[in-house]
Amino acid sequence: MTSLKKAKGKARRAAKAKAKEDEAVTNQPLGGQPSQRNDAPMSGGITTTARCNHGLVPSHYHPQSHIASNNLQTCKWFLQAFVNEFDGTAGDFLAAYHATKEKCAVVWNDPSMMEFVVSFLLACGTGKVMEGNNIKIASKYAALACYFEQYIQVELLNTRPFPNWPKIRELYAANSHTTVSFLKRRIPCSCLDEKYKEVKSIPKIGLCCSPECPLPCGKTELSATMCCSRCRAANYCSRECQVAAWQGHRGECGFYAELKAKFKENKENS
Repeated sequence: MTSLKKAKGKARRAAKAKAKEDEAVTNQPLGGQPSQRNDAPMSGGITTTARCNHGLVPSHYHPQSHIASNNLQTCKWFLQAFVNEFDGTAGDFLAAYHATKEKCAVVWNDPSMMEFVVSFLLACGTGKVMEGNNIKIASKYAALACYFEQYIQVELLNTRPFPNWPKIRELYAANSHTTVSFLKRRIPCSCLDEKYKEVKSIPKIGLCCSPECPLPCGKTELSATMCCSRCRAANYCSRECQVAAWQGHRGECGFYAELKAKFKENKENS
């Protein structure tokens, strides 16, 4: 009986130690050095708040999570590597992917790890919105979360034929309404409810894909954009811009249309 009690006590102590180890991971920056406080800026300005982790805890950091502590560190190393490449290429998602796909293959190929990366970015983006003056950084994290979210759907789960590039790019160039709306729909807490009420009257931003678009940076109200009906992978602010961009869009339009048709056929035959 005594040995059984000792064994149970040892197991409880081990579980508590594991819980503390997992909790410690939440307080470390992407670079691997411990932060002084739970809401201190992480590398690249990524933060979470002490009051609420916006869905990151307990679903991904809980001791019962399928992601071990060393894998959490791997995810953060991956995210830091991707963000470094992303920033170094002026926001080129595909360039950052190709620069990290081999050295970070363990994360790219693991749905649980990728889901953690998405959850981490959503939590950090929400934290930036709540700081009140970091909407640009929040928009960047929202765009990255959207890209990784859609990567999971396309490459790992096969639930969509290709990423929604217009949406991803619009988030990267987003205003407060677009960013807050995206984050609010994906976090389980109500932390952004009041902020959403403040910004919901602001028109959402859309981007015209035409290189010859006369609008500054191709930005217009999202409600004014039109989508290529064949591939649905490009948005335009006007019929004139769509016609002007056709020669450049023709090739990718056929490519995405073919992907969409094959995806539909495979789903029907499965």
